[in-house]
Amino acid sequence: MTRKVLRPLAAAVILWAFAVPARAQLTTATVTGTIKDAQAGIVPGAGVLLISEARGTELPMVFSNAVGDFVIPNVPPDTYTIEVIMQGFKTLRRAGISVSAGDRVGLGVLSIDIGVLTDTVTVQADSPLVQTQSGERSFAITTKAVESLPISNRSFVQLATLAPGVSGTGNNPARLGGGGANNVMMDGISTMDTGSNAVLLQMNVESIAEVKVLVSNYQAEYGRSSGLQITAVTKSGTNKFRGSGYGVMRNDQWNSNSKVNLLNGDPKAKLNEKDLGYSVGGPIGKQGANNKLFFFYSHEFAPRTGGGDVSRFRVPTALERAGDFSQTTDNNGNPFSLIRDPLSASPCTASNTAGCFQSGGAIGRIPADRLYQTGLNILKMYPMPNATSAPGSPYNYEIVRPTEHLIAISPRSASITSRGRRCAARPSTRVGNRRTPRSMDPYPASTIRVSTSRPSVPSR
Repeated sequence: MTRKVLRPLAAAVILWAFAVPARAQLTTATVTGTIKDAQAGIVPGAGVLLISEARGTELPMVFSNAVGDFVIPNVPPDTYTIEVIMQGFKTLRRAGISVSAGDRVGLGVLSIDIGVLTDTVTVQADSPLVQTQSGERSFAITTKAVESLPISNRSFVQLATLAPGVSGTGNNPARLGGGGANNVMMDGISTMDTGSNAVLLQMNVESIAEVKVLVSNYQAEYGRSSGLQITAVTKSGTNKFRGSGYGVMRNDQWNSNSKVNLLNGDPKAKLNEKDLGYSVGGPIGKQGANNKLFFFYSHEFAPRTGGGDVSRFRVPTALERAGDFSQTTDNNGNPFSLIRDPLSASPCTASNTAGCFQSGGAIGRIPADRLYQTGLNILKMYPMPNATSAPGSPYNYEIVRPTEHLIAISPRSASITSRGRRCAARPSTRVGNRRTPRSMDPYPASTIRVSTSRPSVPSR
């Protein structure tokens, strides 16, 4: 087990060694501002530094241009302290600058006072940051909210419903007023299945640092879909060793039977789900020291037991498989035998059945020489009816799903982070057995399904 746990971390170390900083990623932000003196004069050439409050690392220093403006690109989501350094001026320090993925944070004017460089002016109780650099409508769910809010289906996509202008439940949030399909990204890389347009990779919630939802008016860099843009950023290690353990359980013994089951006389379905996991992260080195390399690892086991729910279908009867619809009725119990012959020009109505299929004096019976053999062979793939349907019942076949057991090892998150690089690997495994009859289910009995996501190398 130890070897299996260390494999994703080892893979992340190897990939990190060959990783290069990305120039433009949807997981990073941009911080801008203007440097002026106390008399509102422009200060060119001032050094601007961002320091991570969680890791203590510094981003590369940038300098204000001829008009005092500066731009810090590729800023990973975090909370930072900004320092402005200029010879002949006091050092300006401002803490508590929160940056989310894809943000364009405008700090406005930063005023520095004349003085000795060793003197420091610390700005506190400043006004909150406002998105002024773009017209996008977005909403960020912070790490604290991700950790604290209850999520019924254990999917970070459900957090998108917290954003203003978003409706829906579960994994299908939608923008109010419509607007197309959604796009879900993990660390700047799309996690959508291009075949079904569904979310392909579901990370365990404990490894999610924040979720950002772009509702409308977002930039052209967010492509693929015109609906919501949901981007999640995974956690990375900090300069302190931290860990967590959790357990989330759902059991049918705590639930009452549903009203639908009570009306149909069906038993309560079997449900026993658990989400058991842990996470650990910290510096690669001494805690609190001037470290440059950090790690984070999370793992989740999700055993599932379900079954006992009743499924009902309408399948062809023995007569209908032979082309005889003379005894067929609709959901109200009325005869439904008028089938128009496309080769006849006569009408096919209740008052005139000249244009209807009929054979041997029975209306609705298709002659044997008009039947399509390929279609008859396809009908053989359906099971025979096993329930006597009363008039008004839309089914004649019912099946009780047997108890199924599934052990899902949810996507594991292993990441190595330094000042200029970040590498993350997220393998996922599902192993379980399924014993639904093959005739009504595309998966054979006792199927073992394993899916693994490819490692991704996002920016920093």
